Amino acid sequence: MTMLNDADGRSPSAAAEAAAAVKGYVDDLTLALAQIEVAAMADVVECLVSALRDGRRVLVAGNGGSSTAALHIASDLAAAGQGFGPERQAVALTENIARVTAIANDYSYDEIFSRQLPSWARPGDVLLLLSVSGRSPNLVRAAVTGRELGMTVLAALGAPGDVAALAHRHVVLGQADYGLTEDLHVSLGHMAVRVLGGGAACRVPAAGGAGGG
Repeated sequence: MTMLNDADGRSPSAAAEAAAAVKGYVDDLTLALAQIEVAAMADVVECLVSALRDGRRVLVAGNGGSSTAALHIASDLAAAGQGFGPERQAVALTENIARVTAIANDYSYDEIFSRQLPSWARPGDVLLLLSVSGRSPNLVRAAVTGRELGMTVLAALGAPGDVAALAHRHVVLGQADYGLTEDLHVSLGHMAVRVLGGGAACRVPAAGGAGGG
C-alpha cells in the first residue's frame, strides 16, 4: 500500500508522530517546571547573584549537553554582571577545548575541571556544577577541589548523587530526563540574569532596535 503525502512531501503518519512527541515533551516539561523546589532553586540563584554583585567569580562546568549549558550560563552571567566587577566574572570550564583535551590526554578526563580550578578560583568564588546523573567523576573531583580552595559549590542535577552530597547548595531538576534537566539548567541561568536585571523580563527590543542573542 502506498502512503499518500501532503503537498509538501510530509506523510500524515510522520506529522502525527511529530505532533505527539511535541505534545508529550511540552507536557513533561510543564510538569518538570511545576515540580521544581522553588526554595532550593532560589538558594542557588541567590548565591550566583550575590557572588557577582560582590565581585566574586562564578565558574561553571558540565559534560555533554551540560557543557554547552555551562557556556550559555557563563556567557549570560558575564553579560548581566558587567557592572559589578572585572571582566570575565563568569567562566565556563568547558570553553577552552585545547586546555580540556590537554588535561584529558596528559592526566585523566576525570581531572579536566579540577585541574583548572587553582588557576581560576579564589576563596569565596562560586563553582556551579551541571549534571543529569549527579555522579560524573570529573564533577565529583571538581567539587572536592572547589571546597578545598574555599569555593562555594553549587549543583543543578537531574538526580542527587555524590555531587549533591559535596555541594553547599543544590537543586534537582527534570526527573533525570537528560533533555528536561538540560533545558532547566539553562533556565536557572536565565533566572539569575532576571534577578541581576532587577526582576524584569529580558525582552527583545522592538523592530529597529539593537539585536539580541
